[in-house]
Amino acid sequence: MKSTFPYIICILLFFLPTVHQAQSVKRWSIQECIEYAIANNYQLAQNSLNVTQSEQTLLQTKAGALPTLNGSANHTYNFGRRIDPFSNQFATNRVLSQNFSLSSNVSLFNGFSNTQTILANQLSVIAAKYSNDQLKNDIALQVTNAFLQIILADELFEIANNQLKLTREQAERGKLLYEAGRTARGDFLQAEAQLANEELNVIRSKNTAELAKLSLAQLLSLESAEEFDISKPDFDKQAIELPPYSAKDLFVVAVDKQAGILGAEYRLKSAERGLKAAKGGYSPSLSFFGGIGSGFSQLSKTVIGSTTEQQTVGYFQGEPINIDVDVPIFEQTPFGKQLDQNFNRTFGFSLNVPIFNGLRTKTQVSQQKIAVENARLQQNIQKNQLRRDIQTAWFDARSAFERYQATTKSVNALQESYSYIQQRYDVGLVNALEFNTSKNQLLAAKSNLAQARYEFILRVKVLDFYQGKPIVF
Repeated sequence: MKSTFPYIICILLFFLPTVHQAQSVKRWSIQECIEYAIANNYQLAQNSLNVTQSEQTLLQTKAGALPTLNGSANHTYNFGRRIDPFSNQFATNRVLSQNFSLSSNVSLFNGFSNTQTILANQLSVIAAKYSNDQLKNDIALQVTNAFLQIILADELFEIANNQLKLTREQAERGKLLYEAGRTARGDFLQAEAQLANEELNVIRSKNTAELAKLSLAQLLSLESAEEFDISKPDFDKQAIELPPYSAKDLFVVAVDKQAGILGAEYRLKSAERGLKAAKGGYSPSLSFFGGIGSGFSQLSKTVIGSTTEQQTVGYFQGEPINIDVDVPIFEQTPFGKQLDQNFNRTFGFSLNVPIFNGLRTKTQVSQQKIAVENARLQQNIQKNQLRRDIQTAWFDARSAFERYQATTKSVNALQESYSYIQQRYDVGLVNALEFNTSKNQLLAAKSNLAQARYEFILRVKVLDFYQGKPIVF
């Protein structure tokens, strides 16, 4: 007993990392997969930037309708002869002058172009958000398809593995019968060949299951699929029944709920508003402007007093005649006082009547008409595509349902046939070729049944998606 204890410890230590790794694997539900895929999709992140850009364009358009307010300040040195604008004096030396102004302009009427442009951009923002929602829906469908492919691949792997176990048991039994001389060598070799073929099927099924898991992990932008697995829902209780509506009825519901159709509708409305904004260029525009300003100059002087000086006005008998003259005393006008003295105000109205502007307005209107027609055609294209997609999805769901019903009957019949042939094979009344043929038929029928079942589930989820229902299992 003591000698076997170290071996037991070694075996436990060998399998412990495997057990720990199995426990550390996170199992994702379908909702977790969809949410994670949406949160980490680069294309969706890029599309979200388009929404933000549309919102900024709308903000800029709204701000463009507000009055403008601009201030300016100039600090100027002038050299050479000139008339100073603040003192009206000739200057020949260097003169420093400063000018300050504040101006405003507001558009009173421009053919409602600003209003229509704002409305067009508001509709563009809504359309961009619907495009974002449509991309989220597409991602959800892709994840659902990949999720179901994993479940289907795992079930096919389980079917193949179970068949391999039965074949291995039959091969061992056939070997004993051959060694006992109760069966021919050909039957023994046929059983061995069947065993090797089903071992290959198991390997293929395992690789398919791992590839399906890798595909979903890549769709989720995971770095690796080694520590990734899904939480399989219980489909045994789910009824396999066709929905109680037609493809035509579903289209009537879907056309009012699908984000892609709603986005196309708002893009058309935005283009129509853009056309009205372009036509506003034919109308006269009226704006109000106003401003205030002031300035400073080194030449500006202020009289602060006077002094008396004698000036010679002539000569009498050789003697100068002098008189007293009051001479004013100047000093440079202070900066603050100059701003008050030079303060000025201006306001007025500006009317602009378009007569000829190089066909710019006409061209803009023509281009916007094309944009409207293009948006209308795009809306019709998307509606027709949605109708075709719904018709195809409904046909696929019905086909999968019919195939599931037919395959169910086939599996039940082949299962009874296989059980009967197996009993006869065990007693040597049926050769290995007949037995393997029956088993291969049963295996193929079970695989077809699993495929029809999960394809039907997927098609029903697609039909639910077109109705605006969330994807849940």
